Amino acid sequence: MDGESIYNLLPAPQNVPPRPPMHKSKHPGTVDPKVFDLGVNNKRGKGTFGPPNGTSKPHPDSYIKKHSGEPVLPDPTIPTLTRTKGKPAVPTREEKPVMGLVSAKNFVTANAVENILSTPKKVIYDAPLATSKPDYGKVPTYLKTVKGQIQHEKQLIEDYHRSAMEESRTGSVRQMTENERGALVLELKLKWQKVNEAYQKLPFTLDTPMRKMKKEKYEEELTQLEKDIETLSRKTVLVATDE
Repeated sequence: MDGESIYNLLPAPQNVPPRPPMHKSKHPGTVDPKVFDLGVNNKRGKGTFGPPNGTSKPHPDSYIKKHSGEPVLPDPTIPTLTRTKGKPAVPTREEKPVMGLVSAKNFVTANAVENILSTPKKVIYDAPLATSKPDYGKVPTYLKTVKGQIQHEKQLIEDYHRSAMEESRTGSVRQMTENERGALVLELKLKWQKVNEAYQKLPFTLDTPMRKMKKEKYEEELTQLEKDIETLSRKTVLVATDE
């Protein structure tokens, strides 16, 4: 029957072992579990199945009461460690100082050695009074220089105005009237307002050359208009004549 055979397709018979006999306890089934020892000779009260049924019910009088879990402290007593005073007590009238103490220290030599080894103290000189200084009550030199410069500038301004007035008398220049000056200042302010509005409308990002050129142009115009307004705001404004 070696090799290939049609009988190999048939299932092999299985050997089913016989069932063992059913287990039967040696203890009788009529024993109460409460008195059953399970092989323990001396059974404890709660060592096996716990307390008996019905004994674990809460009792209405055995609840936790207020301050029942706090420890009981002993009565306070006088402390054993007392704090000692830091300073000795003040002597009384009846206490007398110890008299007749003699020291072997040579104070002359000790003072000499102490002075030799010590460093000299820094002498702090008091600042002299202002009234005791030699230049008290005199005008400082720099004030004289400043006053001289101011006087020189005033003299130059007066000379310029004098020469301008002389030229205006000859006919080459004349003084602008108040109406002309006010009208010109008003026109300059209106023009400054228009240029400023156009300047404010420019975008924040100047990413193109044209925007940069416009910004620089508006700034130059505003600066020049401000200078012209400041010049015309003076009391005396001279203009050249064609004659």
